[in-house]
Amino acid sequence: MKNRILHIITLFSVGGATENTVFTCAGLIKKGYEVDLITGPHISSEGSMFEITKKLGVPVITFENLKREISPLHDLVVLFQLMRFIRKNKYDIVHTHSTKAGILGRIAAWMARTPIIIHHNHANPFHRFQNAIKQKFYKLAEKFAGYFCHKIFSVTQTIVDEMVQYNLAPKEKFEVIRSGFDTSIFSNFDSSNDSRTKAKYGINEENVVIGKIARLSYVKGHIYLLEAFIKVLVKVPNAKLVLIGSGDKKDELTDFVEKNNLSDKVIFTGLIPPAEIPSMISILDIVAHTALLEGLPRVFTQSMLMGKPVISFDLDGAHEVIDDGKNGYLVEPLNIDMLAEKIIDLASDINKAREFGEYARNNIKYDFSIEAMVENNHRLYQQLLQNKNLIQVNE
Repeated sequence: MKNRILHIITLFSVGGATENTVFTCAGLIKKGYEVDLITGPHISSEGSMFEITKKLGVPVITFENLKREISPLHDLVVLFQLMRFIRKNKYDIVHTHSTKAGILGRIAAWMARTPIIIHHNHANPFHRFQNAIKQKFYKLAEKFAGYFCHKIFSVTQTIVDEMVQYNLAPKEKFEVIRSGFDTSIFSNFDSSNDSRTKAKYGINEENVVIGKIARLSYVKGHIYLLEAFIKVLVKVPNAKLVLIGSGDKKDELTDFVEKNNLSDKVIFTGLIPPAEIPSMISILDIVAHTALLEGLPRVFTQSMLMGKPVISFDLDGAHEVIDDGKNGYLVEPLNIDMLAEKIIDLASDINKAREFGEYARNNIKYDFSIEAMVENNHRLYQQLLQNKNLIQVNE
């Protein structure tokens, strides 16, 4: 008899957490599990993974009341909807992802008396740049929800250490599972069409191309990169900045670009399908990341597999893959001058940038393949299933 698994994620936007969840579900189905996936309605500007799940044969159920924003009425409704759905389908494991789905899903699964409840922490919902009240709220919410699950999977050791530091859950409750993707697409990418891709965006061979791949939202910190880029242009006037993605901050960011006369230097590509991301990384000389909150962006490793150096704010799991001064640079968060300095260092010496990139390609620290990610989930599932009569939800 197949074990029944339910994954729950708040939104189906294109991005690391959603791709991680979808590929995990698909891999578990291949291993013989019966898997369902619940999500809320997607936000059109952020794209969706529905077509991909259809191709992969992952059943997806949409709960219209499951949304990113806090709404007591909608949240209470979806809590009981989830509880009834879980109870009706008698799942052996409920595995939640993201903050809203993680809190409501864990409580609903506990109410439905699910034998095994797992939460997957792709990034902590609290960060140092939030006001104290919001930080306290998210920490209390995570601690509360932690009582309703048996295990918490994390994409980085840094997240685990932070959760334990704040006494949000005991260390024994955590397991690190790196976020996986099809590594061969990046490591074996054919760059022969780079000139065509560059021409599409008005980039010539004389340009030094800096790029950022992320949803255009406040937490992704595009504004800091734009502020640093103004300083970069003083020293590297042939530089261009490519912002890959879409989101609710697009108008604000384009206004900033226009007001600072950067329109001929900054390129907004809009939403790019996941299958085309390798071709975008291929035309970049330097990858920059300035998010205020992340777990471990997969674009770091994807870029490194393609021989690209990465410059990032030194937050969350960035230091777990970036060797400062070898395959990229770690920058003090919000230090615009330092960010500009590090970009200029590589942008003004393209040979050095390529050396960093080669070091990155040859020194990937962990196995980020889908196969490793699925196997680790499967291994831990089996351990929990074998001991489900012994484990306590509040251990």
